Amino acid sequence: MRLIIDGFGKFVGREDGLIVVKDKGKVVRKVKPDELKQVIFCGKASISTDAIALLLKNSVDVVFLGRSGDVTGRLAHPFVGTAKTRREQYLAYNDWRSIHLSKEIVSAKIRNQATILGNLAKSRKDSDPSTAQKLKDVRTEVLSVLDDVSDVHGDKIDDVREEILGLEGKASKVYWDAVALIIPEEYKFSGRRGLIPGQTRYAQDSVNASLNYGYAILHSECVRAVELAGLDVYAGFLHADRAGRTSLALDLMEEFRQRIVDRTVLRLISRRKLKPDCNIVNFACTLSDEQKKVLLTSILERLDAKTQFEGRNYKYSTVILNQARKIASFLRGERKSYSGFWQNW
Repeated sequence: MRLIIDGFGKFVGREDGLIVVKDKGKVVRKVKPDELKQVIFCGKASISTDAIALLLKNSVDVVFLGRSGDVTGRLAHPFVGTAKTRREQYLAYNDWRSIHLSKEIVSAKIRNQATILGNLAKSRKDSDPSTAQKLKDVRTEVLSVLDDVSDVHGDKIDDVREEILGLEGKASKVYWDAVALIIPEEYKFSGRRGLIPGQTRYAQDSVNASLNYGYAILHSECVRAVELAGLDVYAGFLHADRAGRTSLALDLMEEFRQRIVDRTVLRLISRRKLKPDCNIVNFACTLSDEQKKVLLTSILERLDAKTQFEGRNYKYSTVILNQARKIASFLRGERKSYSGFWQNW
C-alpha cells in the first residue's frame, strides 16, 4: 500500500505502533506500518521523527516530491544485499556485461514503443484509417532499429555508449513524432522536448510536463527496486556516471516508461482528465495541484495494477523489482544473460 500525503496542514505521526495521518489536527487515517511500502509527500506537510523511525524499521520508503514531480528527498531503509553484488557491478562496467545490459534495456524500450504505436493504430483503424496507417508505418520503422542495436559490439560500454544512445534516440524521435499525431492540437504537443533543444527539462506544454512528472514518480520506484536488489543505484551502464545521478535506476526505468507513464498519460488525455492549460513559472510549464494529483494517483494505480509476465500475474511494481534482481543475479554470474521487460499487447 502507498500513502499519499498532499496539502497544507497534513501531519504524519505515530500512535500505539500505528502510522496516523492528521488533517488540521483531526485524525483522518490510521495504517499499520507493515501494510505500507511507500509514503509520498507531494505538498506542504510534516512528519514526526517517531513516525520516520517506525516507517524505516518496517522498510517503508518516505519520498518527497517537488513541484515538477522530481524527487527532492528520500528516506530509505538501511542498504541491503551482499558486497559481492556491488563488486561485480563495478567490475562489469569494464567488460561485456555492461554492453549486454545496455543493449537489452534499449531493445526492450524500443519494443514497448512499438507496442504503444500498434495499440494506437488498432484503436483508430475504423475511425481514422489514415492516421492508423501512419502509426503502423512508424511502428515498423521503430522496430527496424532493433537490428542495428543487435549489431553493436565492443569490449565495454564506454566504447559503444554513444552508438547505443544514438539508436535509442533515433527510435524515440520517430515514436514521439507519431504520438503527436493523436494528441489534440490544443495541447500544443509537437514531440518530446523542453526549453532547450535536445533536452526534456523545462517543459513548455502540459503533455511534456505530465510526462516529466510521471517519469519522476517511476524513477522513485526504480531507485527503491535497485536498492532492494542490493545494487549501487549510482553505478549505471547505459547512463554515464555523473555526480548525484542515480544512473542504474535510470537504466532500469527505460524498460518501463511506455507501459507505466506514456500509456497512463495518453489515456488521461483521451479521457480529457488532463487539461492543456499550464502556467509558465521559471521558464517551465507548471501543472495545477489538481492535475498533479490526477497524475500521481493514476501512475501509482498503474504501478499496483497486475499484468501477465513470464506466465504469471504480477503487479508492475513487482516486475520492476524482479528485473532489478535479475540484473543483480546476472552480474553475480547466476544467470548467463539478462532479458529486458517488454510486452507486445
